[in-house]
Amino acid sequence: MARILIIEDNPANVELMAFLLTAHGHTALSAPDGPRGIASARAAPPDLVACDVNLPGMSGYEVVAALKADARLARVPVLAVTALAMAGDREKVLAGGFDGYISKPIEPESFVAELEVFLLAAGSGAVQAGGGSAQPPAILLVDDDPFMLAVLSDMLGDEPLRVLCAASGPEALDLLAREPAAVILCDQAMPGMRGTELLARVAAAYPDTVRLMLSGQHDLAEIEAAVRSGLADAHYAKPVSAASLRERMRAALALAAQRQRQRH
Repeated sequence: MARILIIEDNPANVELMAFLLTAHGHTALSAPDGPRGIASARAAPPDLVACDVNLPGMSGYEVVAALKADARLARVPVLAVTALAMAGDREKVLAGGFDGYISKPIEPESFVAELEVFLLAAGSGAVQAGGGSAQPPAILLVDDDPFMLAVLSDMLGDEPLRVLCAASGPEALDLLAREPAAVILCDQAMPGMRGTELLARVAAAYPDTVRLMLSGQHDLAEIEAAVRSGLADAHYAKPVSAASLRERMRAALALAAQRQRQRH
């Protein structure tokens, strides 16, 4: 499990985050201000840092700059913990050097899954073209309906992940060969290769990838057989709401991160 450093001056927030992380098997460390947080990270590099933006004395932006300037810590994901109250705050946080953000107030149901998205990205070794920061993990959407792909992509637009799209099973396999995805979400009734056949091939070639089916079919016998056999991890029915889709993708990314940690 991961060692996560919380740099936060509010004891109640620290207590909540540490409780949630510990409950999910992680080790939570904490520092009440920037200088002590930086010293802690340098003494024993964590797997991830969650840092308040509005710290006393030394701001979160100064903290992330110091961490990223240290060669031993440059690849450690640093997430801003912020209310994002003003228009443009999200862009400011990302431009300021943070790899992502966690919105205040903390949502206990999704907090750990949101962090584990970035642990998965760091563990994969993926880096951005222009620097050393880890890219968010990828989710591959597969559907032969262009409108459905556009709708699903739009629903996930604000999530800290990359959305890849394919219009068929063969196209999805070609894409996975070039760019592995943490999660695949596919339709069943597609020409050329059905969704269950696609997921079976993905299970054989990429066993850590979480394999999900999203289908509007009434005959679920083939899909349910794939779930029972482990070729598919779950099946969801169309239509799906944006909130439900985002929640399920966060859970799937957390599962992918867990599989990767167990493999290593």
